[in-house]
Amino acid sequence: MNRRAEALSTRAGGPTNGLPGLPPADPHAALHAELMARLSEPEVSLLGADILVLSPTPTAPTDQGNRKRIYAVCRELQRRGARIHFVFYPQEWWFDYLPDDLVREMADQWDSFHLLPATRHTYTRPEGADYKIDEWWDDSIRDYLQWLFKRNRFDAFIVNYAYMSKAFEYAPANTLKILDTHDKFTGRRQLLDDNGIAPEFFYTTEDQEAIAMNRAQLVWAIKDEEAEFYRSISSTPCITMPHIEPEHRVPRVRRPEDENRLVIGMLGSGNAINVNNARAFVKVALPILARREAPVVIRFVGAMCSRLPDLEGIPGVELMGPVDSTDEFYRDVDLVIVPLAFSTGLKIKAVEAFATGMPLVAMGHALEGIPTRHPWHKCETMEEVAEVCCDIAFDRQLLAGLTETTTRTYALVRAQAKIAFDDTLRRLTNYPTVVMTVDRSFFELDSPYREHIFQTVNLMRHLAQVVLYFDQPLPTSQNALFEAFHGMSTHCKLAIAPGLEPANGRSLGLPSVQAGLQDVLAAYGRATLWVTRVCPEMLTLGKQPARLPLFVRLDVVRMFQPTMLGSAMSHLTAQFHEATLIDSHPLAAPVPAADHARLTTVPFWRWRPWLLNNEGGPQRVLLLARADQVELADVLAHALDKFHPDWAPARVVVGEPDAGASLPAPQSPRERLQAAALLARFRLMRPLPLAVLDLSGDAPEFEVFRETFRRAQVPVIQPEQGDGNPDQISLWQLTDLVMTLGQNLARWTDQAQREEKARYGSDAGWNHIWKSISVKNVLW
Repeated sequence: MNRRAEALSTRAGGPTNGLPGLPPADPHAALHAELMARLSEPEVSLLGADILVLSPTPTAPTDQGNRKRIYAVCRELQRRGARIHFVFYPQEWWFDYLPDDLVREMADQWDSFHLLPATRHTYTRPEGADYKIDEWWDDSIRDYLQWLFKRNRFDAFIVNYAYMSKAFEYAPANTLKILDTHDKFTGRRQLLDDNGIAPEFFYTTEDQEAIAMNRAQLVWAIKDEEAEFYRSISSTPCITMPHIEPEHRVPRVRRPEDENRLVIGMLGSGNAINVNNARAFVKVALPILARREAPVVIRFVGAMCSRLPDLEGIPGVELMGPVDSTDEFYRDVDLVIVPLAFSTGLKIKAVEAFATGMPLVAMGHALEGIPTRHPWHKCETMEEVAEVCCDIAFDRQLLAGLTETTTRTYALVRAQAKIAFDDTLRRLTNYPTVVMTVDRSFFELDSPYREHIFQTVNLMRHLAQVVLYFDQPLPTSQNALFEAFHGMSTHCKLAIAPGLEPANGRSLGLPSVQAGLQDVLAAYGRATLWVTRVCPEMLTLGKQPARLPLFVRLDVVRMFQPTMLGSAMSHLTAQFHEATLIDSHPLAAPVPAADHARLTTVPFWRWRPWLLNNEGGPQRVLLLARADQVELADVLAHALDKFHPDWAPARVVVGEPDAGASLPAPQSPRERLQAAALLARFRLMRPLPLAVLDLSGDAPEFEVFRETFRRAQVPVIQPEQGDGNPDQISLWQLTDLVMTLGQNLARWTDQAQREEKARYGSDAGWNHIWKSISVKNVLW
């Protein structure tokens, strides 16, 4: 049974296995069913992702297949939540002209738009028989990308066309590099030559195209046949990313002159492949139409008409030229034809026809990569295409079966594209991500807390991407926002709880998204929650975060939210299968937590804080005292002032169990500071003290001070305690310490330097955390 008879049999009621438009016993029915099932699966979203796209082709106007492809891919990524940063290298326009209106249109299409200069002629002839893969490269692209990657972090970098693949060499390792091939260039020169066409556009050899594949981390082929080729020349993963157009039904609007004839139409750009195939089809089809006396007219539309002047005026052929909208083409024809005996890539015009719901007849080569089994989509010759058109002209009811097949085929193409996008985007959402909840104190520019966050980010960014989550109002000052995030744009992203966005016109200086904590955690397939602030939302997360590792910095929470160290911490850790509590004090009081939670000791700092840039000024002794030791501290401070009059007056730092409690009134004028105030401002620690006298008995609230000053090689003197009880410090011992501190200061300082090297000299700060709790394995 030939293809025409097969199709007519199906229309007459032959078995179709319930699949409209398919021949009996279709071997691909199971595959089609699987594709449709995948279409109903939840799609992968890209909450807050930033994707850089490099294109030598504009996305305005979308009047060519390659432009439609790039535009459709970027729009789909935007629809799924990504921000598109479009880098346009005007290869097609070069120096001839640069239409400002279209440049403005592209700038409006994308979240950011970057126009590169073309510093060389782009369509030069190859040095040899075929192009080397980088012969069309322009170093202006390199210079701009290097500048861009130093200032922003991008989750993915999509490069269009293999001959632009050198751009991947300038992308950082933590950016997913995707090559959208559009077309296979290997053997293209020979293909054109075999069909009597002079070589045009880009063509290369297998070994050169393999270079482009190897630069990427993921290759998109536009159809399965090309994907198989790419896999044969490179080990880089390759998936088929078919082109998809939005569904857009265009009703037929019949012209009066078309009333009694079948209008078959071909839409195409002016490339040589379209032109030669159109001319060949006319040569073959007109005799068949005349022999069968079929009422058929062939209507050509698009830029290819300007290259077909020899067909002008031929009876049965109409050249309509370019149209402002492809809708003008589809509403004027009864049947779309794609009579391509040879071509490369995927036929965007065919996918577009399926999206409009138009019936279509094509040669099999023209629909490679499109999941259709209808025999009239697989015609073997142009003669067969012409014969099918004659059959339809005499029996218009055949159009109904083709239209049903179009609907089904479009659904399958949508399913293929969805699966390809999901498979690609999982590579992004599964990238290790640390979501760090941050207190508003981060915006206090000289606070130890802010420096602690910076050091944490600088460590984790080497292992995973970092997302800072804020659930407190942001500063209203633009300067405060800019200064807070300045220099962090390549290190992390920002998530803000709903309703807390900055005032209109304010730039955060970081890629940001507005979403609740649960949505942020759900957006990443391999997330870790790192807590430096217990957000109220955490206590109502339910079962969602159970799969995530949880890490809580107890020492940081102790600074700003001491009330959260009770039942709230127990409730929080109980929600997670894996919970780790981190404290900088090895002897801190136990914190209620779930039985499976583990505790580890990790320094507060990762390296020496910038407090070490000491400022000039009078030096003094700092006394650390619990709230019940204030009177003792005052006595010792007076004694220090008496025995060491050359030093600045001693300063007392008091740690209080309740941050809002007031200090006892000093018996005489004495500068006192609360521990919380000192932690809030680095400048209150400057200049560095001569020594720190710790009366607190190693109290946890002072551990950050002790570590900070020890790292600065300042002596931290802790008087011996009777029976380990801080209340049993001998007054005689303290008096002797005060009297001899000056003459022993050099010895204490030398000891502090040795102690600092012993504690931190071979450890940048947090290096051993990855060994002690296997954080690296958890994050990756």
